[in-house]
Amino acid sequence: MRSIRALACVAGGLFMLALQVHAAPEGAKSTANIEGRLELAAGGGQTVEKGEVADGVVYFLPKAGTTPPRPGRFSVDTRSKGFSPAVLAVPVGSTVAFPNSDTILHNVFSRSGSNGFDLGFYGPGQARQHTFGRAGLVLVNCSVHQSMRANILVLATPHYVRPDRNGRFRLEGVPQGPGTLVFWHPRGAPTSLQLDAPGPVPKQRIVATKPPLVAGQHEGH
Repeated sequence: MRSIRALACVAGGLFMLALQVHAAPEGAKSTANIEGRLELAAGGGQTVEKGEVADGVVYFLPKAGTTPPRPGRFSVDTRSKGFSPAVLAVPVGSTVAFPNSDTILHNVFSRSGSNGFDLGFYGPGQARQHTFGRAGLVLVNCSVHQSMRANILVLATPHYVRPDRNGRFRLEGVPQGPGTLVFWHPRGAPTSLQLDAPGPVPKQRIVATKPPLVAGQHEGH
C-alpha cells in the first residue's frame, strides 16, 4: 500500500513539473509577423524608376499601444549639393548628424512644426546634429542650395521596416492583436490597413503624385 502511495506522489510531482516547464511565463506576450508587398505607381505626369519603391516605409501601430522605440544615432551627409540618404526613418528621440562632405558651405534646416531646426552655416569637414523629439514627417532643406531636399520620418513605434526594391516587406516581432498598418512613400499620400491580427496582407499601392527627392538616386539603387 505504501508503495502505491509513493508511486502516486512521484507521478503527481512529475505531472506538476511538466506543467511548470511547458506553461508560458506570466506576462509573456506572443508575437507574429506581417508580410506583403507595396507598389509605387506613376500618377499623372510622373514616372517611377525600378526599385524606387524601396524609399518607402511600412510601420505598425498596435491598438493596445506599444513600448517606446529605442532612440538611435543616424547620419545624413551633405554631398555633391544633395542629401545622402535623402529618405530616412528613425525612432522618436533619435539624433541625426548632418556632416558636410562637400567643399562648400551648407545651412541645413527644417520648418516642420515642433521638429523644426536651423543648424546655421558650417563648412567642409564640419558636422551639426539635431535630436527629433516628436513623431512626424520632417522636411529638410538647405538655405544655400534650394534644390537640396530630404525626408526624415520620425516614428513613435519600434515596428517598422523598409520594403526591398521589389516592394516586398516582412515586419517581424509584431505583438498579437489589432492595429493599423501604415504605408508611406515620399512621392505620394500614405495609405493604411486596419488589421484584426498580424499576418499576410494584400498588396498595397501608393500613387506617385510628386517628383523624386533626388532624380535617379534612391534606396533601390
